[in-house]
Amino acid sequence: MATFGVGIIGCGWVAEEYIKAFGKDGRAEVRALVSRSRSKPEAYRDRYGLDCAITSDHAEVLARTDIDIVVVCTPHDAHTEYVVAAANAGKHVIIEKPVALTMADVRRQQDAVRRAGVKTVVSFVLHWNPLLVTIDQLIRDGAFGKVFMVEVDYFHRIWMGPGHWLGTKRQGGTSMLAAGCHAVDALRWFARSEAVEVSAYETRTENPNEYVGTTSAVVKFADGTIGRTTSCFDARMPYVFNIGVYGTEGSLRNDMLYAPRIFPGQNAFAKLPCILPDSGDVSHHPFLGEVAHFLDCLTQDKEPFPNLDDAAKTMALCIAADRSAAEGRPVQLATV
Repeated sequence: MATFGVGIIGCGWVAEEYIKAFGKDGRAEVRALVSRSRSKPEAYRDRYGLDCAITSDHAEVLARTDIDIVVVCTPHDAHTEYVVAAANAGKHVIIEKPVALTMADVRRQQDAVRRAGVKTVVSFVLHWNPLLVTIDQLIRDGAFGKVFMVEVDYFHRIWMGPGHWLGTKRQGGTSMLAAGCHAVDALRWFARSEAVEVSAYETRTENPNEYVGTTSAVVKFADGTIGRTTSCFDARMPYVFNIGVYGTEGSLRNDMLYAPRIFPGQNAFAKLPCILPDSGDVSHHPFLGEVAHFLDCLTQDKEPFPNLDDAAKTMALCIAADRSAAEGRPVQLATV
């Protein structure tokens, strides 16, 4: 089996996790790093013993016939340029979250990917966290009966100093887009229904980011399920990724499970012994699982999940929540 060639566009902290993941998998190798400066990619090349080109010209990399996969992990507002270019060049694409900061840009990416017929995966990397994988399987197995309410929260004190792109509206976007989208993605995943309406509120503290740091939303799903999510950059507390799944036959609160349908006679919550999504450090995140899944899908000609089309629905819900909070009214997802 031929080895997949990988080009990475953007050489910030997340790029290193992809380098490590591809290196451990063995079915692909990083052959090019694209960056405006040379210091970071040269450091990665030397640290991981890469035999790769280093360039500031993404077109040079996209023209190479030995590059099959492009990883886009630039600042958020630049994703669309590179995703569209990669798709037009016939490359499969891994897209860092958020996909983009506007739905117009998301649609441009979708159009390019559909025309090219390439595969995508969006890096909602918690899809490969053991706790979330377990929750997904419990839902599949009917452990909760009918799930009627889901809660997922992202709490992380992200205060960027002056000049850092993540704290700006132009490149970081909003709290919900910049990082809360992880929680929104999990909310949709576990609700198993399409979001139709969202009502949200926001509050500002004295943080140095250009955008509001805390947004909380209630979501109505098509089948009547209720969702609730909060993205909070402001609270002085350790990183927390809260998950609640509530059903007619069982419930879950983070790693505490009550499911008498599976465990007859259970009379108290039981603790699930698995790795939790309890750190905001990207080195804690399961990029190896994401990369392995994508390579599996390429070799077996299967559709990855979450792909760009699924992630577009997460982006729409984030953008609708921000609009609802800003305008003080419920927003229909069909209008976004």
